[in-house]
Amino acid sequence: MDYESILEKQFENVLEGENFSGISEETARLSEGLSDPFTLENILQATLEQKSLFQSSSMIESLKELFLYEMKSAVILMAEILCICIILGLLRSLSDGFGSKSVSQLSLLVCTMVIIGISLNSFRIAYGLAIDTVSTMVWTMEILMPVLIGILIATGSVAGGTILSPLILGAVTAFGFLVKTCILPALYLSAVLSLINCLTEKNYVNKLAKLLRNGAVFLTGLILTILTGVITIQGLLTEASDGVLMSAAKYSISTFIPIVGGFTSDTVELFLRCMGSIRNMVGVFGLLSLLLMMAVPLLKILIVGGIYKLTGALMEPVSEGKTADGLSDMGNAMISIASVLFFTCLLFILFVTTIMNLGGAP
Repeated sequence: MDYESILEKQFENVLEGENFSGISEETARLSEGLSDPFTLENILQATLEQKSLFQSSSMIESLKELFLYEMKSAVILMAEILCICIILGLLRSLSDGFGSKSVSQLSLLVCTMVIIGISLNSFRIAYGLAIDTVSTMVWTMEILMPVLIGILIATGSVAGGTILSPLILGAVTAFGFLVKTCILPALYLSAVLSLINCLTEKNYVNKLAKLLRNGAVFLTGLILTILTGVITIQGLLTEASDGVLMSAAKYSISTFIPIVGGFTSDTVELFLRCMGSIRNMVGVFGLLSLLLMMAVPLLKILIVGGIYKLTGALMEPVSEGKTADGLSDMGNAMISIASVLFFTCLLFILFVTTIMNLGGAP
């Protein structure tokens, strides 16, 4: 039996019963079809045929169409807000001309509340998309990690598998819980406070909104740094002990089993190489899934955040400065959510690459 046949057979045995189809479906939903060429079967086929996974030009076309569509939607949102601001400026000019200050204040309040309503609705959609993306990434990691850890143990990295398994799974669950219950809600609250500040004459809650936003991003970066350091150091320690264990095992098989010891040692080495290839294929599938899950939501949130920043800059000459500042702060909150989403995906990618780098092929 040749290497390809053994690899295909072990591939079927390892992945039998695992819910990778669910990962593919969720990735396709969040990436809006961009992940269709990157299934596990296609990765296996490309590996056996030694072909590139990135041959399809349809992915670039899909990204371009998605970008143009999101830009169009964001520009329409900006036009709506700017039209309200222009109407607000006209009402203020007319009321000032007739000497009616109360009418001017009432029109300002009504138009500001309409802008806040439009902004909160779009922010709520982006917030829900971020929560959904983080939940799906955590669920994907909960499926991928046991499979990767199991393959890691099968390749002889017993210490790495047994120690890193609870460490990584615990870190994934805890970090996902913190992002969904503390970090993202703090960013949502900061955006709400920034918009409420537009209705007041003084900056009552502006500093609190900035503190919440900066604190959420700082906490994300701190957790990312700590977990990355712990996982990397632990991975280096377990890799050294597993390397000694595997070298001793192959030497013992080759030396102390008479006649067939050398053949048995070669068979074990072929098995380990096949399992190492499967681990890498599953790891690549996981990396691509995480990246594609993040790419489209990140693009959408960044575009809307940039439009809010641009709208705040454009409306400053025709509207009250506090409303423009509130929209600019809304853009900052959107960009902060995108940063948290990126950091979450980056941490999970580091976890997957740590497992892939342990117990390399003999």
